[in-house]
Amino acid sequence: MPTAQSILDTDESLRESALPGRHPRLWAVGSGKGGVGKSVVTANLAIALAQKGKKCVILDADLGGANQHTILGMPNPRTSLADLFARTVPSLKEILLPTPVPNLWLISGAQAQLDMANPKHALKEKIIRQLGTLDVDHVLIDLGAGSTFNVLDFFLAAHERIVVVAPVPTAIENAYHFLKAAYFRGLKRAIQRAGAARIVDQAMEEKVARGIRSPRELLAQITAMDPAAGAAIALDVAALAPRLIVNQVQQEEELELGRRMALAYRDYFGVQANFLGAIRSDDRVRHAIRMKRPVLEVFPQSVFAQAIREIAEYRLNTEEVGNAG
Repeated sequence: MPTAQSILDTDESLRESALPGRHPRLWAVGSGKGGVGKSVVTANLAIALAQKGKKCVILDADLGGANQHTILGMPNPRTSLADLFARTVPSLKEILLPTPVPNLWLISGAQAQLDMANPKHALKEKIIRQLGTLDVDHVLIDLGAGSTFNVLDFFLAAHERIVVVAPVPTAIENAYHFLKAAYFRGLKRAIQRAGAARIVDQAMEEKVARGIRSPRELLAQITAMDPAAGAAIALDVAALAPRLIVNQVQQEEELELGRRMALAYRDYFGVQANFLGAIRSDDRVRHAIRMKRPVLEVFPQSVFAQAIREIAEYRLNTEEVGNAG
């Protein structure tokens, strides 16, 4: 577990205050590693929402490996984030591309050069701020694989923080690394906002005597030492709750992987993680990719398509219940 000082020594984070509660709703879809189907899940989740009548945008933020246009059956994009980075366009609105799917637009990350894969802090802020001004219901951000600060910052800026994992040891291990990195980056911000660096440092210096072996136990000790700071930090980190999708399931016992990971996350971090669902391995996904067409368009009754629609429906219903409350 990182020390409090190491948490505070990382790069300055993005401000989140500009986003919560604003329209549209941002979904960030990440993964600990490539090859787990993150981009295909993102594209088809967006299509499922669009088919429900929601206006959606996909931001292909997998810079250096952007391929959402191919998954959606589009030709090479004429405009992309590269134009925003080069300042040939003033805003994201100028690079919105219509897709073959009604109600769905794409902001492509294609044509981005390698040095564009790590946008500076101000540019990340600009992109996230402008996403919140788009006249749509949902924006789905297809993140690059891995746990770089840029990926984590886009992940933490979203309202829906989804991690896609496949039921193989390497993918599970990397998903835990991703979740851990995102939690500690979010915790750093919470500590800064609460002005609790000194308390945290003291707790970490005494962690053996205090029996601190996990972030959940650290937060309990902070709360005991400074109830106000502990409550403020607890409120912030509770909002970090990730959502899990297990993709490419082949065996029955793998259907429960998401629930086990969510329980392990809650026990270690003290934050509720939500398991959105498991998607069985489906050869139709591979066929659709070869056809350069979305699965929900060419195989709408496939196992994959049905699972994606169930996940989208579940999140829409949950969102509506939350808004009504």
